[in-house]
Amino acid sequence: MRRMKRQKQKRMMEGEGWSFKPAADDAPAGNSGGERLIKLRMERRRGKPTTVLYEMSGVPDLKEMARSLRQLLSAGGTIKDGTIELQGEHRERLRVYLQERGYQVKG
Repeated sequence: MRRMKRQKQKRMMEGEGWSFKPAADDAPAGNSGGERLIKLRMERRRGKPTTVLYEMSGVPDLKEMARSLRQLLSAGGTIKDGTIELQGEHRERLRVYLQERGYQVKG
């Protein structure tokens, strides 16, 4: 019997129309909590890309946000000194996701 080769799953390229539908409790609450700003940057650590979210204002629970972002991206990550570090290059995808949640994203 001849084996069929598995076709590799096509990965989404950056900016190819990601759309995230916010849950009812995750919808932006307006600007009642002040300015909602998050800055992004990408670093190389031991040759591997790391996406860092820093200077986050208007984030109610840093631990909860880190957990939801790790699940969304299927990537590892941690919280260090008030920043969220995620394994891999995810700036474009995070930018779209966070803007739909009502955050202003820089970087």
